[in-house]
Amino acid sequence: MKWGSKVKRTACIFYASTFVVLSLATVAAAQTTPAELIDMSLEDLLDLDISESDVKTKKKHWEFNLSYTKGSFGGYKSGTTEFSFQDVLFSQGEMRSDQNYPIVPTFICQNAFNASASYHISDRTSLSVSVPYITQSTDHISSVPGFQEFILKTEGIGDIAVALAHGKKLSNNDNLTSVIGVRLPVGSINETGDTPRNGPNTLERLPYTMQLGSGTLDLTGSLTYLRNDKDFSLGANVNGVLRTGKNDNHYRLGNNIGTSVFARYNKHHQFQPGIRLSARHIGRISGGDISLETAGPFPFPASITDPSNYGGEKVSATATVRSCVKSDCLLSFSAEYSKPIYQNLNGIQPMERNSFSLGTALKF
Repeated sequence: MKWGSKVKRTACIFYASTFVVLSLATVAAAQTTPAELIDMSLEDLLDLDISESDVKTKKKHWEFNLSYTKGSFGGYKSGTTEFSFQDVLFSQGEMRSDQNYPIVPTFICQNAFNASASYHISDRTSLSVSVPYITQSTDHISSVPGFQEFILKTEGIGDIAVALAHGKKLSNNDNLTSVIGVRLPVGSINETGDTPRNGPNTLERLPYTMQLGSGTLDLTGSLTYLRNDKDFSLGANVNGVLRTGKNDNHYRLGNNIGTSVFARYNKHHQFQPGIRLSARHIGRISGGDISLETAGPFPFPASITDPSNYGGEKVSATATVRSCVKSDCLLSFSAEYSKPIYQNLNGIQPMERNSFSLGTALKF
């Protein structure tokens, strides 16, 4: 195949994949639970590394990955319309509605530390286990006496994931990797804190955004196409999470599906910058935790206690960089910064501001 036709073929694949992403217009929703934050971690970069199995790395049987992901949320949207904190806060003398609340989370910070180990059963097949540790903090303002401003925090182990990945070599430059797995409901869904619901110095169950796991057995999967040319890697990824049943608190987080296209410059192993355009859809929560409700015509004291105010669509642009210690990339470091460029949310809820990730991978 001539070089010109190779370039045209690569460009066609890349632009076609970009069109698929934009036409789907589905993405990671803003009001994100920790389980969903982990879905948005360095999955694309890790999948990319899996697909890169070649003569330099295929004889390595073990791979260890450490990653840190931080998600920041603040400000409100319903659909694509933005609202201020004062728009959302119900104050005495106002008419209460399903668009204002006596308790308003202002800023949410979620952190996921993820450790994973992969064993390469063969040159193209690997089995991995991932264990996340989650910390998060939510600032609030309130019209409830004694709770004008307060902070709630939780931390602990999240849901543990087990996955099987298999790569298929389509040509000298083209690879296809499929991943199937399950996420085990290890993370707590019974975290408590001192909220205004029953007055000061009491402990109540915290909303969905503050819990550490989904409480359900979740099925996961992804498909990644990667093309490696001399100086560039181009590819596309589709991934999803299917929740099964309902948890002990009578709800199920929304299913989600995401897709992305990415490119990375590989000429120098010490500095490999890249870009990614991604989209994700997350569904509403099914069912609900009735312990989060209060009596009266408006049972939800905060937007994050209403299960219908979850999910939606988001498109994000991400800058990535990878650095390998040596040309064989047996030890590598990765970083990425992502910012939404479009959010369309189900009901009034905090919107994502940005996310940041760091990771390292060791193969031997």
